[in-house]
Order: sequence, then structure tokens, then C-alpha cells
Amino acid sequence: MENLIDILEFDRAELAAELQAKLGVEPFRAKQILPWLYRKREQTFSNMTDVAAKVRDQLSATYRISRLPIVSHQRSKDGTRKFLFQLADGKKVESVLIRQPDRWTLCVSSQVGCAIGCKFCRTGEMGLMRSLKTSEILGQVLGVQDEIARLHQNPDDGIRPDFFTNMVFMGMGEPFHNFDNVTRALRLLTDDLGFGLSQRKITVSTSGLVPEIKKFGEQGPPANLAVSLNATTDEVRDRLIPINKRWPLDELLGALQRFPLKGRQRITLEYVMLKGVNDTDADLKRLPGLIEGIPSKINLIPYNNNSGLGFESSDTETIYRFQQVLLSQNINATIRWSKGNDIDAACGQLATEDSKKKRKELANLEKERIAEETAMQAL
Repeated sequence: MENLIDILEFDRAELAAELQAKLGVEPFRAKQILPWLYRKREQTFSNMTDVAAKVRDQLSATYRISRLPIVSHQRSKDGTRKFLFQLADGKKVESVLIRQPDRWTLCVSSQVGCAIGCKFCRTGEMGLMRSLKTSEILGQVLGVQDEIARLHQNPDDGIRPDFFTNMVFMGMGEPFHNFDNVTRALRLLTDDLGFGLSQRKITVSTSGLVPEIKKFGEQGPPANLAVSLNATTDEVRDRLIPINKRWPLDELLGALQRFPLKGRQRITLEYVMLKGVNDTDADLKRLPGLIEGIPSKINLIPYNNNSGLGFESSDTETIYRFQQVLLSQNINATIRWSKGNDIDAACGQLATEDSKKKRKELANLEKERIAEETAMQAL
């Protein structure tokens, strides 16, 4: 199996070319195979009954259909579910299935860890271990679908077969640091022979990589764009999101003003509400002018106080005041209340158990060091 090629690494055009080059079979076979992989979630080539038997044998000898083992599946009291997947090299990533009143949204990871180092995000503490392959991104989707299909055999579980309608790349990692694999995954997610998801219901979130935002607008498959804004000055954003030192606010906002949008499409600006950091009257006064000329909507996100990173969420009164002032100026502003806090599945909380153990060990070592210094000073 190790020598076989993972067939989930190819989009429709790539698969057609791959099959013709490797096996000498007609390109139309790709159209036959894709629905088996992504609609029926078939894991054995021999079961693909509308594919010629000879071709099925060739496929079995050359390719494999990967699956990511689920290490753990936690369910929050609000219905949110968190999945921990193990990769072939032993590393792990997390995905979250968020229960909302009218839909289910799947949040997937694009990297193991993250290189951006946002100061309010647990994933940033991990550092970047590596980017995910296309098959590993899609493997999260397939793994969640397989698990939910299994659970649905129990009618009391409260989840429907058609549970999955929306998807966001807001899990572990910076999607645009893994541009090729993320955009290939997007092509398969929106392919009518693949997952068949609506491009209007998929959102890719970035910390603000200006060249990749431009590239995504020009070359990327259609999907919604979200940007972590989180500050109204470079001074504060430099501190919160170090990448801002490379592409400061004027460059980022200029790229968003030039980003191509269709019809009523809008860019989502994410604003994590941090008490005493970015929620002042001065911030509220600056924010509308900052985003002028950008067709956008603002998600105000209350910070998760149990993230343990030294920040506090803005008061509820302050968050509502931000929303009301923005709405009064005809700015689409919503409050995105976090889900899954009790299972560390909320915004900014994703980090694998290995990294949590490492962080705890480092914290204990630091406590021991301080205790030793205190004891020495007392001598």
C-alpha cells in the first residue's frame, strides 16, 4: 500500500491526465471515478461497477483510496463536534463540525500547526510542523462524513444524513501558506462530480497574506474570502498578528479593495474582540473609515477566555455596542458567538493533545525555574 499512489491527490483534470499517462485509459474514466470517491465515499476500486473490470484491476494495482483514522470524537453540550485525525506520519490535526440553527458547518485544517504565530491563537503556539496534502484536507471531510453516516444509524443521535451544507477553512494553519493543496481541494469540493458543494457556502480565511490574496482572486477557484482583521492600527495588529509587519494594513486593505467579487458577494472581516486591546472608543471610531470601499461584512467574535493566552474577551455590552454603531452606519455586522468551548473546539482553541502536553510541560518547567530562583534568593 505504501508504494501505491493516493488517488485523492488529483482534481478532475489532473486525474484524467494521470490515468491516461499511467494506465493508458480514456480520460472519461475520471468522470466515472470521481462520484464513487466523493459522492458514494467508496473505498474499494473493485466496487466501482460502471468502470470496466480491466480498468478496476489497473486502478487497484496502481492507486489507493486513503482514509484518516479518527483518534477521538468529542461532542459539546451545544452539539458541536470535534474530530482528531491521525496522519500517516503520526502527526495529528483537528476538524470541527459546528451545529447552527439552520445548518451544519464543517471547519477543516490546512496545516499541522501554523507559522503565523497570532498571539491570541493556540494553534500558533504549535509552530508549523508541515502543510497538509490535498488528500489529507479532503480526508477530514470524508472522515467526518463516514463517521456521521455511521452515527446516523442511531435515530436518537439528532443528526440528519444531509447534515453538511457549509464549510470553512478556519481550522489549524494558514490556508494560503498551503495554496496549491487548498485550491486543489476547493476544486474537488465544488466539482459537481466531486462533493458538489456550493461555492457560495465555502469560505477560506487568511491572516492577511497579500500576494496570495491577489493570486486567489485571479487564479483560485470560486469561494468566499475571510480575513482576520482584528485591529484598527498597525501598532496593535503588529502585536497580535506578526505577519502585519510584512504586509501592513494599508497594503492589506488595498488588496481587499481590488479583490474581484461577483454580484452581492462580500469579503468577511473577522474581528476578535479583545478587552482593552482592540475594543476602545477610538477603535470603533476608526473601523468604519478603515474598511470604506471594501464590499464586506464584519464578524465580531467574542474571545474565548479559557484559551489561556493572557487575553480577555470584551464585555458583552461593548460587543453589542460595536455591532449597533456599525449597523447604524450601514455596515453589515454580526456577532459570531463561539461554539464548542467546553471541548476546546471554539475559534482560536485548536491544538493537538501533543502540543497541549508540550505547553503544559514548558509551563511546569517555568514554574520550577521560578521556584528555584525564589529559593536561592531566600538563602
